[in-house]
Amino acid sequence: MNELKKISAGTSLNWTFEHDLADGTWQFEYILRGQSAIAIAASAENGQVTFIATASTTATWIAGHYDWRLYASKGDEKHVIESGQLEIEPDFTQVQAEYDPRSHAKRMLDAINTVLEGRILSDHERYSIDGRSLDRIPIMELHKLRRSYILKFSRENGSGFRIKRVLARLPE
Repeated sequence: MNELKKISAGTSLNWTFEHDLADGTWQFEYILRGQSAIAIAASAENGQVTFIATASTTATWIAGHYDWRLYASKGDEKHVIESGQLEIEPDFTQVQAEYDPRSHAKRMLDAINTVLEGRILSDHERYSIDGRSLDRIPIMELHKLRRSYILKFSRENGSGFRIKRVLARLPE
C-alpha cells in the first residue's frame, strides 16, 4: 500500500489503493489518534479502496503527529489491515505572519550557533555579581550538542550521512 506520511489541513484528499477485501461487502476506515480523534471512511469496490476528504473537512483537523490504523470491517468482523504514523500540517492559508518554518532541529542548531557566537566575545562560563551567580554551559558541551543537532537536521533534509559497517575477512 502507498500510505500518506503528511497531510495538509485545509486541502482535499483523494487516494486509492488495491486490496483483496475491497469487494463491496467490506467497509474500510482510517482511524487517527493524536492531537484529536479523526475517522476517514472509504468506498471499497472492484478491488479498489478510495478515500476522499474535502478541504472543508480537513480544515478542522488539528496539526500534529498522529498514529493511525486502517480497519476493514464486515458485520461482526473487524481487522487491522495496516498501521503507521503521519503528520498533519497546519492549514497554510490560516498560518499567522509570525510562522517559523524551521524544524525543531534547525531552531536548536540556530540557537546553539547564536550562543557560541556570543560566547566567543564573552568567554566567561561562570561569574557572580553582588552575590548572584550565573553558570553557563561549557563550550565543549555546546559543541557536542551542536554536532548532535547538525546530524538531526541533516537527516531531516536527507543530506546526512549514514554510518554503515562494512565487514570483511582478509586472507591469512
